[in-house]
Formats: sequence, structure tokens, C-alpha cells
Amino acid sequence: MSNVQQTQAFYSLTLAAPSATTAAVTCNSIPGLKNQDQQIFEARGQRIYLHRILENDDRTEVKLSTVCEQDVFGIIRGVTSFRIPGTATDQLVIASDSGRVALVNYDAEKNQFKRVHLETFGKSGVRRTVPGQYLASDPRGRCCMLASAEKNKVVYIVNRNSEAEIVISSPHEANSWANLCFGICALDTGWEHPVFAALEVDYNDAENDPTGEMYERREKQLVYYTVDLGLNHVVKSWSDTVEYSANMLFGVPGGQDGPSGVLVCCEDRIYYRHDKAAPLCIPIPRRKGSTEDPDRKRIIVSGCLHLSKARHEFFFLLQTEDGDVFKLTMEMSEEAKAQPERLVLKYYDTFPVAKQMLLIRKGYIYIAAENGNSKVYHVNDLADDPEVEPHNTFSSDDVSPDPTDTYTPTYFIPRHLKFTSLAVDIPSLHPLMRTKVDNPAGEDAPQIYAIQGTGNRSVFKTIRHGLEIQEIVSSPLGNIPCDNLWSLKHRSSDEYHSYLLLSSGYGDKTIVLSIGDEVETIDDTAFLTNRATVTAAQMGDNTLVQVHARGVHSILGSGAVNAWPSPANRTIVAASANDRQLLLGLSSAELAFFFMGDDGVLNQLEDMPEMSGKITALSVGQTPKGQQQAKYAVVGCDDCTIRVLSIELDSPLEARSVQALSAVPTSIEVVEMVEPGGAGTVVSYVHIGLASGLYLRAIIDEVTGELGEVRTKFLGARATRLFPVNIAASQQQGVLACSTRPWLGYNHPGSSLYTLTPLVAAPMEAARPFVSEHLNGLCAIQGANLLIFGISKVDGRLSASEVSLRYTPRAMSRNPWGPVWYVAQSDGNTLSQATKDDLRAKAGDTIPAEEFAELEKHIGLSRSAGHWASCIQAIDPLEAKAATSTIELADNEAALCCVVVPFESRNWEVYLAVGTGQHMTPGVAATAATESPKGFVHIYKLTDSGRQMELVHKTPFASPIYALHPFHGRLALGVGPELFVYDLGMKSLLRKSRGVVVPNQIVSIDSRGNRLVCADVSESVTYVVFKPKYNRMIGFVDDSIQRWSTTASMLDYETVAGGDKFGNLWVVRCPEQASKESDEEGIGGYIVNERSYLGGAPYRVELRSHFFTQDVPLSIQRTALVPGGQEVLFWSGLQGTIGMLVPFMSREDVEFFTQLEQLLRGEEGAATLVGRDHLMYRGYYVPVKGTVDGDLCEGFLVLGAGGKAKMAGEVEREGREVERKVLEMRTRVAF
Repeated sequence: MSNVQQTQAFYSLTLAAPSATTAAVTCNSIPGLKNQDQQIFEARGQRIYLHRILENDDRTEVKLSTVCEQDVFGIIRGVTSFRIPGTATDQLVIASDSGRVALVNYDAEKNQFKRVHLETFGKSGVRRTVPGQYLASDPRGRCCMLASAEKNKVVYIVNRNSEAEIVISSPHEANSWANLCFGICALDTGWEHPVFAALEVDYNDAENDPTGEMYERREKQLVYYTVDLGLNHVVKSWSDTVEYSANMLFGVPGGQDGPSGVLVCCEDRIYYRHDKAAPLCIPIPRRKGSTEDPDRKRIIVSGCLHLSKARHEFFFLLQTEDGDVFKLTMEMSEEAKAQPERLVLKYYDTFPVAKQMLLIRKGYIYIAAENGNSKVYHVNDLADDPEVEPHNTFSSDDVSPDPTDTYTPTYFIPRHLKFTSLAVDIPSLHPLMRTKVDNPAGEDAPQIYAIQGTGNRSVFKTIRHGLEIQEIVSSPLGNIPCDNLWSLKHRSSDEYHSYLLLSSGYGDKTIVLSIGDEVETIDDTAFLTNRATVTAAQMGDNTLVQVHARGVHSILGSGAVNAWPSPANRTIVAASANDRQLLLGLSSAELAFFFMGDDGVLNQLEDMPEMSGKITALSVGQTPKGQQQAKYAVVGCDDCTIRVLSIELDSPLEARSVQALSAVPTSIEVVEMVEPGGAGTVVSYVHIGLASGLYLRAIIDEVTGELGEVRTKFLGARATRLFPVNIAASQQQGVLACSTRPWLGYNHPGSSLYTLTPLVAAPMEAARPFVSEHLNGLCAIQGANLLIFGISKVDGRLSASEVSLRYTPRAMSRNPWGPVWYVAQSDGNTLSQATKDDLRAKAGDTIPAEEFAELEKHIGLSRSAGHWASCIQAIDPLEAKAATSTIELADNEAALCCVVVPFESRNWEVYLAVGTGQHMTPGVAATAATESPKGFVHIYKLTDSGRQMELVHKTPFASPIYALHPFHGRLALGVGPELFVYDLGMKSLLRKSRGVVVPNQIVSIDSRGNRLVCADVSESVTYVVFKPKYNRMIGFVDDSIQRWSTTASMLDYETVAGGDKFGNLWVVRCPEQASKESDEEGIGGYIVNERSYLGGAPYRVELRSHFFTQDVPLSIQRTALVPGGQEVLFWSGLQGTIGMLVPFMSREDVEFFTQLEQLLRGEEGAATLVGRDHLMYRGYYVPVKGTVDGDLCEGFLVLGAGGKAKMAGEVEREGREVERKVLEMRTRVAF
């Protein structure tokens, strides 16, 4: 990639990592923890995570904590874990697209994953003949098998050498020509030779038979592969025919714990098979209910095993595609204990459909959900009592294990949770169908509006950058506004705060509150209440100090009061104190310094130096632990400067350094915080708030007092005020900055980097720590109220509010005149509401409608082949925070897209247009016997400020409508390969123009002026010019690469950004010559009469940028994400990824980051963990072009001090400067 030659280059950053789980497994990877305290090793997209479940003693508070997360820059295909005999922790095995198997450990010291072994076995990429698609490990930790979808299998034997190092064998192959694999699992054989089972189909005969007869007679085999540890080879030891619908295998415990063998999960049935035992079979129960199809068969999609080695007992939890979980147990024969004679299935509970279901030994079930939020459930009961719900218990008695024999279906009654309870709900964003960055709320930063989820668990989300607060108390303060507050302890040794002082500069008074079981006003107090307080602090052991404009008021522990009056004709304008030192700024620009002795009395320094300007803010550093005095104070003046002064007694108030600022400092705080990557080193940071709304942060050099590493951020239009706070969620000190909204500065618990994140709350005037017997949080003045609140977690950056939807959302559009959104929703193979009502009425269902709807919300919508359920909803996320109008579609119609259109013929009144399809059968070609799918466009009139919808008319079309777009006061829409422009008529839409512009199917339309860009389902984008005078549409530019487009958006008149279903983001541009010709007046020009080139348009687009994201981009938009920030290319993907492409502003930055990226590619770390070549990964389908991988560049921040220094030397910069540039690329434009 040669970014230096590009006219445009982008910096790619991930704002929210994908939440869709690829694979997950339980493990014991953290040294020193008990075996009961299992962790969860999980892969999502290109990231791997290690989670741990934390709970308090009585299990009332449970949370899933992420111990470590790391990018691997590769497609992870599978993960597993096993314990090599004699080792203390589990080995983690990762199968990826690198063609290598990686053995990984968790390094607790560095809090990152460490590679132990990397063994190559095949080509890179996800290929059908390269192993890695399936992964299984021997339960005794002796070997693991990787299998491909076709032909190849390899086994690696893992052991320890004499020096206790882990060694891995060369690969032992078990290849079968013309063989397809559908799944593998490891058998539990005790300490005998390891055995792996596989589901295979031999297609050799079918391939060589032109009649198709052998294809119809094909069979699926259950095959055992035995690993001979003595001879070091793999042999096929046994095979047997199983039902062709078999899709999943589970190994049954063996040795002393059980009979060994496998469970073979097929459509509607589960078999037990083993070469040493008789087969068993049990049907999968179907749901019983008035709206359920009694003939619909289920399959098992996930499951987990619980094995108690102490009691030699086990059971399986198996989940169907509806989410119903069944507990499967085996009853053994009394004669031969190793011979199972019966299978028992009991309906357990219904969970969200899981990609992976894990049973944690602590008594929790982790559901890595296929769609929506992942969950952690607490197991309350193992459902061992056979007398509980006998109607939902089934056995294999009288069921033939022969797949050709008939059987009687069994039915169960679904219900709410009974044996488990929800412990943790983990917020997730997948599947993220559409997003839009907008600001209808009129806040200082835009919000991200998203439609997410499937079925009736779908939601409309309003995503904000910020941390959620838990409001505990909000109490009015009266008519006089307060502008500052302080929370004080009575003695330095106290655990809790005793006093809360509220100061009003407007009313020149102070309110004193006592903190106990309740917060109450104190009338009789030693504090001065007839003066506004400048600052208050608890100093020494038990002295309370109150500074006001006319002096210093000290309340000693004995109750005696000392007063120090300010000098004549001078008032105190600023003050700051720590345990022993007090610094005052006077109106005469002089400084007064006090030191407290052991007797609790303040002693004044005689010298009162004068500053260069009026003092506006000052701060003394916190007293370091084990010392009696801080070294430095910082003073800000109205001449836009700050000064660092020494406040040690041997050199008091000596100036050490001066720093010029861009505006007047209004607030300064010196706070000690742990330096990121500094091995716990505590550093003094000075935080500065300016009148312009800027926030600055710098490090004070411990020796010289110089200020360095200045970082800036714009917080809002109001002057910034700063307050030191304690953050209970992460047990650290931080800073709360108040501007147009409150911001919290803290070291992020995951990355340890300093992070500045807004709070999702109204503006605050001031904030302080608040610690009482019942609460460890913060208190603040918010408008005319006293607010006491907590911050539960600081590990995320985004918070969301949501509104529930009925069906899977397909598209959304906003009313331009208000904060109302319209969401088109539809679900295939699902009964509509009207059909369900009819079925319930016919069956005489007596369950109340509300109770039925509540149960359906839990167990999911009723399914039936060939049916569509669909509706359009108006959503008000700001005021009503609910759906204000719902219109259900009938006649098997499904809403596919929607857009708000202003029609010029109706005086630019806005209407809602909804594109639908009727009788659609996805994946099934229409035949003469089936009704071919049709399409309609519904037009709705919007009333009540857009909150209500009224149908005007609907217009039929020959095929479903997938794309709508407002165009010059009319409606542009795609019908198959044709582009139409319609106007609004009385009874239907009126066609105004038509043109065939793409080869297959228009899926997206965007426009600027008379130019439209149409995205084709498989042929990239086509530029179309509309000639209104001649009413013609002419396609004049298309692409040279086939792109299966999912979204496209015009960045400017010439440039289009888009995404495709294979995970690529691309930016293309119209050639200058073609653009000029298309804009020529008339139709006699060259562009109209030019012949097509290679079956397409006359010209081809120029590719400007191309980047592989490993997600399916569904939305892309040019927008700014922060107030006053640069515009970026914002995109979101199906798996929950939110990212952006930031345009580089200078050639120097392009060269710097390109060089840094190249250096990091070769560095041992995240980019090489699984052995995938980073350049090949980012250029998966088309070589990466014009884009620097910001996620890789941010890997510089987690390097050790030596690695940073080495890399910085390569780019000829200081390490701190490289760090600052990498951080600023994110914070300047986003979060």
C-alpha cells in the first residue's frame, strides 16, 4: 500500500467492537484461582476476551468482568481449552484464518495474552480444505483435532518436556478424499487412547454418477478416529450410518464417570451412539399451544455438559432453535453399569438462542446470544425432582433407535423462567441493522440512533457517548442559587463524610448540612453561614477550615475557633488546601501561604509575593502518602498564564515554571494519578479549565516543576470548572469537569489510559465525593437541586436508552420537523398478529391477551413456514420514549424499506413512503405452483406532529421494493434493475420517469443535485444523471469490481463510500472527464450517445480507498461526532461494530502513521498473536488502499517502555509525542 501517493487517505478506528460471539469456552487460565472460579474465553470478530464472573458473599450483586481483551487481526474460526496433565492453568487453543494453530496463555503480570506455540498446517484464508473450521480437544488434555469442511483433518499431540516446557508434535493427518465434515467432538475415553468423532458424508459416488441416483442415496456417517499415542498416528477405527439431518455432536463422559460415546443431534430426534453400547433415541419435544404448528420439527443448536467428578454424575443442557433448553440425563443398566438403557429429557427453561452455551461451576449459565444481549443466568434448581412438571418430562422408552422407524411426537408447554433467574444482562449491539447520527434533541453532541435485534426482542436505541449515572437523591435547594459545595470529614481518620457545605455567591451565604442516616440542615453550627465560602477543607487531624472573602475561619478539634482576617482593602478570590498547606489568592494579585502545625493552628508565611495579573484560580497538590507537605502549587492569572510555585517550607512560593494559555484559566486542580504503563508510578497531573470551554491536562516534573505533555480537549461553550473526585467503581481518583455537560476524567480500567467521558446527565455547577455509611458516590449541584448519585461502571464509553419493537427492524427514517422516527419491521416464517388472534379464537384459548403477549416476549414469536409478520411504527425516543403509532400489515406483506418524502406537488408536505414485498420466499426460487413475489409502495399521511400515520394509498409493483429515496420533491425507487421517479397522486403514485440503470437489483439510492447513485446487490454502484428537461435517466459510470453492496452514501458530488456483504469498506470517485460530460446541458452530448464498455456504463469509477473490516457494513454516513469536531466517515456493521474513517489533514500525518503501522506489523504482539499477516488480513478481497489501520496503531499505547522507545526511535520522534499523536487521532474527532 502506498498511502504517500494517495490524494486522499483515511485512518480507520473502531468506536465499539463487535458484540457478536464467534466462539466461547470455559477455562481456568488465571493463576492462583480455584478450579470452581472458571473464566470465559470468548472470540468476537477480530478480538479475544477473558471474562470472569464476580459476586459478593450473598450473591445479590453479580457482574461479568472483562479481565483482558486483545485484537488478533485475523478471523477466529474456533477456540477451545484443555489442561495438560501436571500444569497449573489451561492452555487456550485458537484456530484462525492464518493456516496455523496458536496455543495461548494469559499473562497475569502484563494483563495480556501470550503465545506459547504457533504451528503451521495449511494455507491462510478460510478455505473449505484447510483445517480450522472445526476444533475439538481431548478432555484429558493430551491432543486436539482441527478439521476442515472438506477432506482434511489434523491432530496435534501436546506434552511437556523434562524442563516443564510445553511441546507440540508435528501434525498427524487423517484425510479422506471426497469427504464432507459436518461437525466433530472429542470422546471421553479415560486414559485410553484419545478418540474423536466426526459427522461425515462421502460424495465420491454421487460426484461420479451423472444420473443423480447416488446423490439421492447418499448417507451421513458417524466416524471414530483413534489417536494411537504409542505409534503416533491417527486411524479410522469405527463408523456407522446416522440420520442425514444430523448436525451436532456432544461427547458423553467416559472412564469412571460414564459410558462414553456421543449424542448425535438430528432434526426432531437425539440419538446416543457408541461402538461398545446399544443405540438409544429420544424425540425432541415440540411446543404445545394454540398458535404453534404441531408439525414443525426442531433441531439442537447449542448445548453444554455438566460433569461432577466427585459423584460421577453428569447431564446435558441442549437448546433448540426456538431457545427452549432441555435437560438430558442417562439412566444406566443395573446389570452392566457402563450400558445406558434410557434417555430422559426434561424441559428446563427458555433462554435467548445461544451461539455458545456455557455452564460455569459456580452455578451460572452463560448465554453468548446469537442476537441481542448476552445473558448470565443463576442456576436455582437442577430440576432433579421427577415429580416437578411430569407433563414436561419425556423418556426414550418405546422409541426405536432406527432412523427409518416412525415415532410419536411429544409436546411440552413453554413458560417463564422457573429453574434459573437472570443474574447479568450484558449490553450488546448485534445485529445492528441500521444507524443514523443525528441531533433532534438539540444537545451539544449528536446521538447515534440505531435499530437492532431480531423478532420481538428488537429495540430502537438511542446511543450516547457517556457514562450512565444512578440518581439516588435529588432535592431542591430553594430560590437562592448555589454555585459550589464541599464534603468534609470531622477527623482525618474518619471513614465517612460528616458535613456538606453549600455556598451561594449570589446570596453571599453558606448552608451547612450534616451527613448521617439522612442529610439534614444544621442551624447551630460553628461554620460562618452569612458569608459565601471560597473553599472548605478538613486539615491536620481534626481541624475544619472555611475560607471566605474576608478571611479564614478555623474550627479546632477542641471546638475553639480561630479567625484570620484578610488584609485591609483586599478580599480572598481563590483558595486551595491539602492536609497541611493552605494557599490564598487575594484581589490585589498577592498570594498568602499557610502551614498547619501539629497543634492544628495555621501559621502564615510573612512573604506575600505578587503575581503578574489578577488571580483567577489556584490549586495546591495533594499531600503525598507518608509526607507532610506537597511540593508544588499552580496559580492561574487573567493574563492567560499559569505558574508552578514551590510550596515546600525551605523554598516557599518560589516560581518554577510559567505556561501561556489560549484563554483565562477559571479552574485548576492538581491531582495525583497512576501513570499508564508506568508500573504503578504515581504522577502529579495539573488539570486546567479555561473560560473558552477548553480542558488541559499536563504533567508536573517532580524535580524541576516544568509542565510537560499538555493534552487539550474542547468540552463545551461554558467555562470549565474542575473538581477532584473519588470513583468508587474503579477505586481510583479522578476529575469531574463541569461545562455544558459534566465530564469524568479517569484511568480506564481496561486499557489503563486516561479517558475523558461525559456523564449522561443535565449540566452540573459543582461536584464532590460523597461517602456515607450507605453510599459511596458523588454529590453535585444541578441547577436548583442537590443531586446525590453514583457511577456504577466506568469500563464502557457508550450508554443507550431503548424502545421495544415488535418484529425485526429493516429500515428507519426520521421526520425532519420533529424527533419522531419511523421503523419498518418484518419477520419471515412468523405468524402475523391477525393470524394469531384467529387461531386463538378458533382454539378457544382462555389465556388473557396481556398474559399471552408477556409470555411471547419471553419465548419468542410463533413460527410457521410461508407466513410474514410486519408492521410500521412511529417511535418517539425523547418525550414519549415509546411507539406512538403502529400499523400492522396484512395479506402476507413485509415492510422492507421506508423514507420520509416531501412532495413538491403538495406544497412540500412530508409523507411516509414504505416499500414492501408480498409472498416472498427467501432462498427459494419461484415456480409455476407458487405465487411470485410482488411489491407495493404504501404512502402514509403524518398527523399530530408526525406521531400518527394514516394510509393514503398503496401502489402495486412487479417485484419487492428494496430502495426508496426523496428526489427533487418526488420519490425515487428501485424495482429490480429499474430506477423510477414517482409523484404523489390521488389514488396511487404517478410515474414520471424510468430507466434501467443496474444489472440485477437496486438495494440503495442516494443523490446530490441531478445525480443519483444506485447500489446493485452484486455489481457495486452506478452513477446516474437525471435530465429533467428530457425526462431521461442515463447511467454513465460504474465499477470494474463486483461488490455485493449493502450500503452506499454520497460523500460529495463526485465521491461515494459504501460497504459490501463480505466486510469491505470502499470509497470510489467519478472520473473528472465523465463528471463534466454528465453535467452538460441537453442530451446531444457525448455521455448520452457513448456506447457501453464491456456490457456496462461508458466510464469506470476510480478506487480511492479500500479496507477489510470483518463485519458487514449496513450504514455509512458523513458526519461530525463531537461538537466542533472534524467530519468523519461513520459506519456500523451487522455484528455490532461501530467505526469511522478519519480523513488525514496533512501529508506529514499520512507518512508518519503509515510508517508506524508498518513497524507495528512486525512487532511481537497483537498483530502476530495468531500468525495472520496483517497486510493480507486488511486486504482480504482487494488489496488495502488509502487506509491506515488505527486499531493497530493504538497497539503502540500498550507496548512496554522499551518497545515504545525503540519504535519512537524508528519514526524519529519522542515516545511521548508518538503516544500523543495516536491518542489525538481518536479524541480530536470522536471518543
